[in-house]
Amino acid sequence: MFRALFPTQFLSGCLALACLGTAQAQDIPTSAEDDDFANVPIVLTASRLKQPLNEAPGAMTVIDRKTILMSGGRTLADVLRLVPGYMASGWNGANPVAAYHIPLDDYGSRNLVLIDGRPVYSSLSVGDTHRGMMDVMLEDIERIEVLRGANSAAYGANAMFGVINIITRHSADVPKAEASVTTGNNGIQDRRLQVGGTQGPLSFRLSAGEQRDEGYLNAHDDRHLSLLDMRVDIKPGADDDILIEAGTNHLDAGDGFATEVMNPLRTIRSRDSYLNAQWRRQLSGSGELQLSANHAQEWRQDVAPFAPLPVVMIDYSGTGYRNNAELQYKATLSPTLRSVIGAGYKEEQANSPVLFSTTGAESFHEERLFGTVEWRATPQWLLNGGLFLGQHSLAGEYAAPRLMVNWLISPEHTLRAGITDSVRSPSLFEYFGDMRYDFNGMLLARTWKARGDVDPERLHSQEIGYLGRFPASQVNLDVRAYRERMNTIIRNSEYETTVSLPYSGNRLKDFTNAPGFELVGIEAQLRWRPIDGGEVWLNQSFEHLIWQNEYYNLTQERQPPEHATTLAWFQHLPGGMDFTLIHQFLGGMSWHDNRDWQPVSRRTDVRLAYPFRVRDGLAELSFTYQSIEGDRPVFLPSYGLQAPRRSFVQFKVSI
Repeated sequence: MFRALFPTQFLSGCLALACLGTAQAQDIPTSAEDDDFANVPIVLTASRLKQPLNEAPGAMTVIDRKTILMSGGRTLADVLRLVPGYMASGWNGANPVAAYHIPLDDYGSRNLVLIDGRPVYSSLSVGDTHRGMMDVMLEDIERIEVLRGANSAAYGANAMFGVINIITRHSADVPKAEASVTTGNNGIQDRRLQVGGTQGPLSFRLSAGEQRDEGYLNAHDDRHLSLLDMRVDIKPGADDDILIEAGTNHLDAGDGFATEVMNPLRTIRSRDSYLNAQWRRQLSGSGELQLSANHAQEWRQDVAPFAPLPVVMIDYSGTGYRNNAELQYKATLSPTLRSVIGAGYKEEQANSPVLFSTTGAESFHEERLFGTVEWRATPQWLLNGGLFLGQHSLAGEYAAPRLMVNWLISPEHTLRAGITDSVRSPSLFEYFGDMRYDFNGMLLARTWKARGDVDPERLHSQEIGYLGRFPASQVNLDVRAYRERMNTIIRNSEYETTVSLPYSGNRLKDFTNAPGFELVGIEAQLRWRPIDGGEVWLNQSFEHLIWQNEYYNLTQERQPPEHATTLAWFQHLPGGMDFTLIHQFLGGMSWHDNRDWQPVSRRTDVRLAYPFRVRDGLAELSFTYQSIEGDRPVFLPSYGLQAPRRSFVQFKVSI
């Protein structure tokens, strides 16, 4: 099945590199910072159970705080380029999106993004996560755990193409004060200030920052993002931990095109606010009880003149909110059996007179039950079964099971195989979208009228994988081969009505279920420390997508790059300096169809940082140069969109 993707040659190359590492690095001592190579990292995203990476039911990439900062990225989407299979783009420069496997998501609605357990996506739009990914500053992240593959069995709807779990820094583990200033071309002007402190069992962190840039070339997408976040950690007793978080971000972003009547040039103002609370109690017998609740609100002001009749204002503005609560219990039932069970409830609401043609609100609610059982049948065989049951007020009942088997050949080598079913429920707009344009009671245009008969998307995944560690050579290798099939996908369609309107005619857009696709591929990540203080990451992926509708194949509809490579080198230099080089190669691909086919692209970034002391504090001066090769076509090449070459300098000081 994977012969066309050349896995044999690739695996041979990986093993050859591992052998080369053995020959060159076998005498290098392992320092305290080499924990990922000397020990297996502990992760918690795959099954909600803390487990060594080699026992996780799926392929995972872990990016720690040091790597995040050394990457030189300004957005989370930029950092995710370090994960095999991820593509970073966006319909404009103010809205960066990271998609896994398939450029199916202009908005990232099939990736689940969690920040300290809080799901971040939009209720007002189509379930997009790109705005939620702006809720956290990179400097506040402790690590990112990315499960590469479906995981609705643990998290339910939206965890279809992976889970991005962002864990922020504990407030007791931050400097008392830290400030940074960044300036560069393309209008880059960033500021950040963070303060923190500890008093008895309580510690806190308060972060404020802003980012400014001019986005893509040939686009109206200037961006000004402001953020304010607070985290409080309380330790009231030996067995209890309490986390309280609150924050808000405000984005002014250019959008639209001068040639599009329904998408004119304008500036969109939006604000997201959230409150997140979590209580954990350690119980006797290695059990743990966790209760979490969060509330999120979004507000968007999006107004522009209607091009054919400028006295008419198009108002896409709206508000939305989400409430979510969850209780889970972890238990060690025996030396060979562990489990986690839980229940949750969420409700969502969206209000927009133009998007839904009502002054009221559209809403849904969902109840859920979930559980995972991990059984160590023998010291070498580990079975993991998971099941998520949802009751959605609009989509109805759904189930998402998973069965994964890990064969622990030795402490250094693991084979895994399994099957997973995942689900994505339609968004409120996909159920109720009804876009009308009125002037003094006269209906001028109507572009969308969803009829509400769309069914959830379902993805069936099969995968095999290998995780190997070669401590003597300082090499880690993770390989995942997969086959994924979606029989129906939610797509835009058009239908005719009997009423013809002045500026939209008699055709309306709707969301319907259409034939899906089959995707086969293999991806790998190799990490190698060839010299002291240096680390090399090599990501490689091969994919082949076939749509069930032959027309989509002919028009090259949303085709992923059949091969993609990322090579990153992180190096500590004499004098405490840090050097980073990241090169990414993407084969030809399209975010839409062959009218916007993106040719082969290359991007190389470099970063050089020099830390030094300033009185009682630490300071760092860094220089980052992105896309050395120059400007490159991105997302909509037919519109002339290009991601620009950028360079910027950052000064940071902390005490």
